[in-house]
Amino acid sequence: MKKKTFDCVKMKQDIQQEIMKETAHMSAEEKRRWTENLILSDPILARIWKSARRTQTGISSLAKKQ
Repeated sequence: MKKKTFDCVKMKQDIQQEIMKETAHMSAEEKRRWTENLILSDPILARIWKSARRTQTGISSLAKKQ
């Protein structure tokens, strides 16, 4: 059997545990802002986030007109 050189599941669990430690003291709103700041600090994710927000805003305004 081939020995794994990288364990994706373990990495995911380690990251989740670290995030839980870092955000344990935060309220839901603080966690939301923390997550948004992380996303906006990444150029690729920020572009996707901003595009999704524009689309969401456009859909909301269309729904209000009906």
